[in-house]
Amino acid sequence: MFSAGTAWAGTKETVNIFESPGKKQTNRDFKPAPSKIETNFGTLEFTGGGFPVEGSVKKIYSELDLQRATQAYMDFMPSLSVYGIIKGQVRDFQFRTSSDFGVFADFMEPSELYLTGNDVSIYAVTSLDLKVDGPTVVEIPPGMLGTANDSFFKFLCDFGPTGLDKGKGGKFLFLPPGYKGEEPDGYFVFHSPSYRIWGMMRGSPEITGTGEKALAWYKKYLKVYPLKTGPRESRAINMTGKGINSLAPEDGSAFEMLNEIIQYEPSELFGMEQLGRLASLGIVKGKPFSPDARMQRILDQGAKQGTAMARAIVYASRDPEIHYWPGKHWEKMFNTDTEFMRDGTLDPDSRTLWMYSGIVVSPMLISKAPGAGTSYLTSFRDADGAYLDGAKNYKLHISAEVPVKRFWAVTIYDPSTRSLLENTGPNTISSLGDPKVNSDGSVDVYFGPKAPKGKESNWGGTVPGKGWFVVFRFYGPLEGYIEKTWVLNDIELVK
Repeated sequence: MFSAGTAWAGTKETVNIFESPGKKQTNRDFKPAPSKIETNFGTLEFTGGGFPVEGSVKKIYSELDLQRATQAYMDFMPSLSVYGIIKGQVRDFQFRTSSDFGVFADFMEPSELYLTGNDVSIYAVTSLDLKVDGPTVVEIPPGMLGTANDSFFKFLCDFGPTGLDKGKGGKFLFLPPGYKGEEPDGYFVFHSPSYRIWGMMRGSPEITGTGEKALAWYKKYLKVYPLKTGPRESRAINMTGKGINSLAPEDGSAFEMLNEIIQYEPSELFGMEQLGRLASLGIVKGKPFSPDARMQRILDQGAKQGTAMARAIVYASRDPEIHYWPGKHWEKMFNTDTEFMRDGTLDPDSRTLWMYSGIVVSPMLISKAPGAGTSYLTSFRDADGAYLDGAKNYKLHISAEVPVKRFWAVTIYDPSTRSLLENTGPNTISSLGDPKVNSDGSVDVYFGPKAPKGKESNWGGTVPGKGWFVVFRFYGPLEGYIEKTWVLNDIELVK
């Protein structure tokens, strides 16, 4: 319904429908769809001017359910990702309460499937459950860099220099959905729209140490507990090399996981259209989820099709602005803001671009303040535009004076898991390490199945028969990166 003077957008200028009603239309001007329609799921036939014949009805509903399942899988990818992490930590490391937390005390390894996690940080991870504990406190020590996200992977807060504590540490209080009580003094307070919250802290070996020293450091300084009880028994669990699958399923079991999410979290966390789409597939809050054999096949196919579409969006983006520098194959991992908004609307492809390949959403990932936050670029192709091949040898020439306040790192990943590549060599070459530096200050990095002789400190291992990609991280990016006056060269095939 619209009122007088309503303007509709035309192709070149705004058109007022009351001033330009067009020519008179009659029933003879209406052109209905034909009685036989060819589709990629078969020929559809209609009789009597529009009644679908029996065989077409089955095809139509099967395709309708499949399209809804595919879209639901992509729409809920953020929630599936968060829940995959939390469930994996409980299942694979026996987290007992929110006070237990995991530490990659000896750095992350390929046995830990976390989306584009790196192996140069001493991560600590925690999973809060406000339905169990009520208001929950997270005490952050000084020198941390981290983030808390809700169970739809939406940003709640940062810890550290980009957070309210400004790097000095402090007490962060998370309040559950619908909380009506008083907010106590002495805390950085955040109202969460979800019960489950995932928190990640990133420490450096200079601060935390490694191994048992890192475990002891986090055990002493990082505390998570219910507000009502105060500090309680906790465990710091070394997750390095122990194996964990935190990835969202890429088959029909994703919808079983999705049903668990819907049953647990408040409905207000999700859009009504999203919930309606799930309801048409049999996932309804307060009701059992029991798909029959037909629906199970459709849900399985929907998850696989959603995965296929996500792979295309990430590895073969059609966004004309995906490249950070014109003419180079370095691509943005965030190509909108961290709420995935573009021109005032949600861009679902941008959400998939990040959520299929990464975890944690924070403004610090796209900070334009020199020296603050981090920035990530990724590359799947060599200078000639071919996908990176694990059987071949490559070289990346990194020009001198990389514009970073802290350090840079380039890390190799597996395109099927988007996690560290399981190889026989290093996954990361970093300025924190000891790469050989050329006389002009530049650094040459090599990728391939075997290290070039004398280049071992500058080499990352690949696997014949597998593709690979890299993420180049700028920790504390400076003006040269932000203003694009410094350019990262493409990865070149060594012929």
